[in-house]
Amino acid sequence: MGDILEPGEIIKPQLNLEEAKDLLKRLYGLTPLTVKEFNSYDDRNFYFTVESKSSNPHLGPIWPQGYILKVTNKGDSRDPSFSDAQNEMILHMAAAGLAVPEPVKNCAGNLKSMETLTTDNKASKNIVRLLKFIPGKTFYEIETWTPEHFYQCGEFCARMDKSLATFTHKAYDNRNSIWFLSSIPAVKDFVSAVPEGEKRKLVVDIIDQFCESVIPASKKLDKGIIHGDFNEQNILCQKNEATGEYEISSVIDFGDSQYNPLIYEVSIAIMYMMTKCTAISPTMAGGHVLAGYIKHRDLPALERKLIRICVAARYAQSLVMGAYSYSQDPGNEYLLITAKTGWKTLTDFWSLEQDQLYREWDGIISKYDTSDAKHMYLSSSL
Repeated sequence: MGDILEPGEIIKPQLNLEEAKDLLKRLYGLTPLTVKEFNSYDDRNFYFTVESKSSNPHLGPIWPQGYILKVTNKGDSRDPSFSDAQNEMILHMAAAGLAVPEPVKNCAGNLKSMETLTTDNKASKNIVRLLKFIPGKTFYEIETWTPEHFYQCGEFCARMDKSLATFTHKAYDNRNSIWFLSSIPAVKDFVSAVPEGEKRKLVVDIIDQFCESVIPASKKLDKGIIHGDFNEQNILCQKNEATGEYEISSVIDFGDSQYNPLIYEVSIAIMYMMTKCTAISPTMAGGHVLAGYIKHRDLPALERKLIRICVAARYAQSLVMGAYSYSQDPGNEYLLITAKTGWKTLTDFWSLEQDQLYREWDGIISKYDTSDAKHMYLSSSL
């Protein structure tokens, strides 16, 4: 289930704001006051504030912060059990004390429904869900990213992974996506979207090395359910009134959740911390993320050895798929967010030899934990 994207296929739901309003009224018995669409790669996410009364007997008290109406892309909608899995995953994390956008029941008493959307006489079946809106700024909106933010991101990732250690769902057994790090070999099919030259050579080199070193070792890596897309658009921040600083508080969008090696989670987080990092060198962001992460979950030696290539592979994957998606949807600048700084950052990161990178990251980690072991935390795996 969860088909790999084929070149040329458009899977994003096609509907306008009025149609989204109609879905909210019909399915959830809510009357919208305002509506705004949020950015998304493949799904459609509509934020609603609503009137204080509802005709939905299963809804409970109106959530004062509003709701997100999520219309799932037609690819993921072919796998209804995955939406069930996401709902259960979110509720599991909420029970563990993490602030996450909990799903709510529709007028039929269900956490999802399958709807037929028609555009230009073409019909598609799409899963529709409603989630409680979690207020806050996205991390992307925070003007200056600091090492403390990166540390907090690492902590949140580890807390997520630990909370999900007791969660399973059969929908994840055979799920696949071009956006999983386990699908890096398939990313090669999309490399033609990157112009010939140094950029293409860079990503091909990284993909090849990932296939040679990580894929064969994956059977030995600790696995579990992971969020899978801990990026700057999916991380929410709340303002600490005492300090006036924004702090990492929540995560949204579980559409790329998956059963895969846990090292993929923190590697993905490190990659995205590098994208808009200006306070320090982007290549050093990973040291701060790992310092926060290992406060809650230690990395086995094999994970430490492979983390550099996993970070680089996610960067290559994001740049290649961003270029491909833009070729299918020209003018959608959201698809090129990573590319704005990404090519230079990835080039700089990949040019650092592993032993040099790990020595520098170890220096950062040891500043958070002065024990002797932390001075050689990553370097000891080489």
